[in-house]
Formats: sequence, C-alpha cells, structure tokens
Amino acid sequence: MKYILLLLFPLALQAQNPAQTFKRLVQKFNQVKSYEVVATIKPQIPLIRILPVKANIHFSYPSNFQVKSAGISILPKNGFSELPLLFSKPDDFTAIASGTENNLEIITLLPTQNDSNIILAKIWVDVSSLLVIKSQITSRSNGTITCEFDYNQEKSFGLPSHMKFVMDVNKFKIPKGLATDINRTSRPNETEGKSKKGSIDVYFSKYKVN
Repeated sequence: MKYILLLLFPLALQAQNPAQTFKRLVQKFNQVKSYEVVATIKPQIPLIRILPVKANIHFSYPSNFQVKSAGISILPKNGFSELPLLFSKPDDFTAIASGTENNLEIITLLPTQNDSNIILAKIWVDVSSLLVIKSQITSRSNGTITCEFDYNQEKSFGLPSHMKFVMDVNKFKIPKGLATDINRTSRPNETEGKSKKGSIDVYFSKYKVN
C-alpha cells in the first residue's frame, strides 16, 4: 500500500498545480507569432436569420486580430482576443485549481488588477495534449461568453479547427443593420418563451502559420 501511495502522490501534485499548467499553455501560445486563416461563421441567434459568412482572419502576437468579411459577420466583440490576452499577459492573472471535469483540469484565472476588463476566467484543459477544450470568460465589455474548441491539423500550435461561442443574447451587441430588421419584423409577443441564449460556430481552414 505504501508503494501505491508513493506512485500516486506525484500525479496528484501534477493535477493540482494550475500555475505550472498555465505556464505551459503560455509557452505553447508563444510559439505562434502570426497566422492567417479562412473562417466560416455560422450564427444561430434567436429571431435572426442570416446565412453563413466567410471571413479572412489575421492574427499577430500577442492578441491583435483583424477580421475581414464581404458580408455582415456576427462575432462577440473581442471574442477571439480575450483568450490570447490571458496567455499574452500571464503575470496579470493568478491561476487557481477548480477541480476536474471529464478528465479535464479546470483552472480559474483571477486578474491581479482591479481595472482589468476581464473579471473572471475559467479554462478546461486537456493536460496530456496541452489544449484548451473550453473557456468561460466574464468581461466588463462582453458579459459572460462560453467557448468550446475542437482541434485538427494545427493542434500542435494550439490552433482550433472549430470554435463554438455561446452567449446571452440580451447582452450581445447585434450589428445595427440586423437590429433594424428585428425591430421592423418582430412583435413583442414573439419573444415570449424564446431562448435567450445564442451561439456562433466558427470553422477554420487553410491555416498559414508563421
């Protein structure tokens, strides 16, 4: 029994060391200085009907995103940049262990400054592959946005093949053109019983990583 306890003890320490896991995530993030990718954006927002839109996204370290699209793209403001912001400024956050879920290590990140835009962040990490599978970020500008990540060919860089944003529609800023359409075609009773949650799927292809 003593031998079993000795074998398990280092594993327990590893699972309860969120600062070390966060540091390794930061090191992986630092591999990529810039990339370009084609994104297909598919929103599912209550009372809004909009076709999928293609966009070209350019990222440059540490958290600069440029999204160019020919159509109206619906994305959470700063939705792409908030997670990289956590990794680009690791000293601005304190990592705290928050248990596990489905074999994923949950880490809560608390800002060290009171004036930070990010109020609270949680990330679900696959420690074996060092990938963020899910994030839940509460910020002053966006409210709470949950994002789920899937990975394919570029997972060695930590770059997802798919992101699914889930947000509270009441706090989500709809582009003005679409908001006008809603006001013109919707009636007060049409919103009763409707889900207040919306989602946006973003599929990535043709990565060019530098």
